[in-house]
Amino acid sequence: MSTRMNLHAGVKALRRIDVLGNLPAASFEHLAESCIWREYAAGEQICGYQDQSTDVLFLLAGKARVIIYSAEGKAVLFVDLAPATMFGEIAAIDGQPRSASVEALEPCSVASLSAKKFQELLLNEPSVTLATLRHLTSEVRRLSERVFEFSTMMVQNRIQAELIRLANEVQQSNEQIMLAPAPSLSDIANRVSTHREAVSREISRLTSLGVLRRERDGLRIIDPNKLKQLLERARGD
Repeated sequence: MSTRMNLHAGVKALRRIDVLGNLPAASFEHLAESCIWREYAAGEQICGYQDQSTDVLFLLAGKARVIIYSAEGKAVLFVDLAPATMFGEIAAIDGQPRSASVEALEPCSVASLSAKKFQELLLNEPSVTLATLRHLTSEVRRLSERVFEFSTMMVQNRIQAELIRLANEVQQSNEQIMLAPAPSLSDIANRVSTHREAVSREISRLTSLGVLRRERDGLRIIDPNKLKQLLERARGD
């Protein structure tokens, strides 16, 4: 659903976007005027796999998920997006169909910028160009790591790697890490290309080893170092 946003609020929202962090203050008003602002309900698709749309999108509020469904309906999860994130830049740069779908996990506020305007921004603002290159490089590294895991690791080790990734996103300072709410078995399975039964078995095994503990509020990683050691052993580090 398209919405209107006053210029001041639009500028304030865009200042929080990571790749725009070093954009000169004078450029934000023009950028805000160029954007279209939309609200999405939880479960609503923001953009679809193989869509022909090419706008770049900025997630201002809420949480979204990058996902592809196979012809049989199997979900392949790539990453969850947090506020202040840019997405859709691949289609905006190369003009090709969308490489994945993005769905709102909770109510989301999104600003979209046309591919033409985004390319003009990259040509005119070196800070945004550099930030976009770093963003894309980070994605390449993340995907390279996932390809390595799928090619060389057993399912139980891929599950361990995913739990470590989820723990890193929480960024808690104490020795134990609480994942709250607990990730569903299906979500983890879809992230590592297995089935929920395999995830359930590995979580039960890690619980018996004293690495994890299921709690009412979530899943607690009691011994993050031991979890990392199990993964390092599988990698041969």
